[in-house]
Amino acid sequence: MYTIIKNAAVFDGVSEKLLEGHAIVLEEGIIREVAPQDMLSVENARVVDLEGYTVTPGFIDCHMHMLLEEVQDKETSLSISSPGGEMLDMAQAAVAYRGVRSCRRMLEAGFTTVVDGGGSNYIECALKEAIAKGYFEGPDLYIAGKQLTTNKAHFAGFSTEPYGPYGMRKAVRDLMYHSVDHVKLQLSPPIRMVGRNSDACDFTEEEIGAAVDEAHNYGVPVHAHLRGPKAVKRFLRCGGDLVVHGTGMDEEGIEMMLKTGRYLLPTLLSPAPAPSQALLNAKPKAVIDLLARTAERHWDSARRAYEAGVKMAFSTDAGALGIQIGTNALEFANLTAIGMSNVQALRAATSEGAKAIGREGSIGLIKKGYRGNFAVLEGNPLKDIAAARRVVCTFKDGRIVSDRRQTCHEGGTI
Repeated sequence: MYTIIKNAAVFDGVSEKLLEGHAIVLEEGIIREVAPQDMLSVENARVVDLEGYTVTPGFIDCHMHMLLEEVQDKETSLSISSPGGEMLDMAQAAVAYRGVRSCRRMLEAGFTTVVDGGGSNYIECALKEAIAKGYFEGPDLYIAGKQLTTNKAHFAGFSTEPYGPYGMRKAVRDLMYHSVDHVKLQLSPPIRMVGRNSDACDFTEEEIGAAVDEAHNYGVPVHAHLRGPKAVKRFLRCGGDLVVHGTGMDEEGIEMMLKTGRYLLPTLLSPAPAPSQALLNAKPKAVIDLLARTAERHWDSARRAYEAGVKMAFSTDAGALGIQIGTNALEFANLTAIGMSNVQALRAATSEGAKAIGREGSIGLIKKGYRGNFAVLEGNPLKDIAAARRVVCTFKDGRIVSDRRQTCHEGGTI
């Protein structure tokens, strides 16, 4: 049976104007036609009337952490440790349930595709399979498994610590055993570590090259956490694929980005110039001061990279640094703050996001042959980017998976 979405204004993922008076025809979750409503002649179709709303492609967050909750809400979070700090036996189960809740929140925010930058003890592998097999609704989840780091990461079960080029190859092969979608390297110290030199690169070029070569052997891209200019350039020289954060990137690094055509995932929420009150309450002053200094460098380099023409895709780092999962759309305003137009910011989370993760043939556009993944917004995001935060309905593969509309105009046939 066909489904027709009618009466909505449509942002197709690229155009600078909304399509008015058009309808979207879906069959088995795939877009079969986008055409003026008065030209359609489809019979026996289910109709979804979205008059007064704007339909966009489902949003894509190219870097976040579905299983993290660095700054917890003490009243709503599940217990993973005792009052004294001892890790509880059911901690991993709690993390898994947190992941289910986070999937729901992402759909409610209009995000139908998520790239996870590192999870916890491979729980996200099961989470991804559970979504795919219909245990519960969730976005498409592309996973990294454990990050490759020189020392243990800040979060339990988050990392593995290989040594030397052969150790890197072994670590990548272990990740492949768990069927990850990409490999994540941590090449710079986390920005909560006061006293660490953020300009240092944690792995040698030989080690990075071995990891990249091994991952590419399996046809898997490599992403890297990069908080200093040396790390950015070393990663690019080794053929790395996606630059995450890119803090402090210098002019040589920007030129390398342009020459290689790599995407920057700027995560302007991480760190934001103005930390949330929850983050202020959770972290000591030394860490807050370090985050503020890092934010200044981070935003400056992101702005310079954008002005130079570096390709960027929507990314948030949500789950970390007090960025609550489900508030990801705050990043749209940050992208406009560094100079993007509203349509460029929307493209970053749709058509450009799809290109960045190699899925441009199936998502990121409202176009014939593409999947029926949509975010339905209250307002016109081309005029008011805050409208991207007012998601009232989300479609995934042609099905409504989240609906906050006051009145549901659907169910009839024509």
